[in-house]
Amino acid sequence: MKNPRQVTAVESLFDRWPGLVGFSVQDAGSLASEREWVRLDERLAVADVGLLDGMGHEDKLEMLGELAGALLELIAERPEAETLLRGRTFARTLH
Repeated sequence: MKNPRQVTAVESLFDRWPGLVGFSVQDAGSLASEREWVRLDERLAVADVGLLDGMGHEDKLEMLGELAGALLELIAERPEAETLLRGRTFARTLH
C-alpha cells in the first residue's frame, strides 16, 4: 500500500478523473494543432488526451484545468521537470 504522501500529482489526477485514460506532454513548437488540448507555456503542451465516453464538456474543461495546473505547479517547484515531462506519455494502465 502506498503512503498517501507518495501519491504523485499525476496519480491523483487519474484518481479524481476516472474518465481520463491518458495524455502526453509535447514540445508545443513542433506539435500539430489537432493534437494539442491545452498549452502549458510557450514551450510545452498537453496533447493526445484519451477520455472515456460520457465525460461532459464542463467536466473536460475542469479536468484540463486541473491537469495543466498540476503540471505547471510541478515545473515551478522543480524546473528540471520540464525536461523530464517533454515527450512523455502518462497512462492509467499499461497493456
